[in-house]
Amino acid sequence: MCAACGESGREMNKEHYFPVWLIERTATVREGIAWAGRDKVSALSATVPLCTRCNSDFVRELESPMARVFDDLEAGRGISDEEAELIVRWMWKFEGLAWVFHHPKAIYTERYTLRERVLRPVDEIRGGLVLAIGIAEKRDPDFEEGAMGIDSFNVHNAVFVSGVFSRVAVLVALSLFEDDIPSVFSKYRLAPNRDHSAAKAKLFYPAVGFPTCTAAIGLMKSISAPLSRLHDEHGETLRAAMMERNVS
Repeated sequence: MCAACGESGREMNKEHYFPVWLIERTATVREGIAWAGRDKVSALSATVPLCTRCNSDFVRELESPMARVFDDLEAGRGISDEEAELIVRWMWKFEGLAWVFHHPKAIYTERYTLRERVLRPVDEIRGGLVLAIGIAEKRDPDFEEGAMGIDSFNVHNAVFVSGVFSRVAVLVALSLFEDDIPSVFSKYRLAPNRDHSAAKAKLFYPAVGFPTCTAAIGLMKSISAPLSRLHDEHGETLRAAMMERNVS
């Protein structure tokens, strides 16, 4: 079964959880990562089952443009509102694939498949999202590899996700919890509706907030657990309210 669309009977392949362009950018192909309860697993061997259609669409719609976005972020050239949404959906891909990997028989959400969630434009929740980014000035000279990992894991909520990749620390959160995100991050609220006339204009320039990517990892690990709990508690409350309405 495909981890993205949930369909069986399609031509399948094992897709890298972390895209090859990111593995090469961070040099983690040499050092290895934590995966499936094991340490120092080759990043190239960390895979998830995707059908060839989802694999191809993820590469075209997410990975290829995200490689260019990372170039702009690390060079200080900024991103547009359209690119901010792209980062949100790209981060949701990681969160969703990890969730499906650990819950292979469960439903990702009642409303969307993972494929729909990350390839379609963000729905009415768009205006309630904040994208927080902090740039590290440099890699830690004591380590050859760059940062590459997700620090969040949700149970009842499919919005919050955090991680550090190369010199870029990224988290996606509900604006309800914006004040719980440290000020070292630059924060951007997505527009409630996509403005196609100005979608490509650069308007968010995340600042350098960390001396090294190691410092970014340390802070991200410390804040991700409490932020995950806040989002899970919020998601559980909304789910309970919805069930109560359906019963009554």
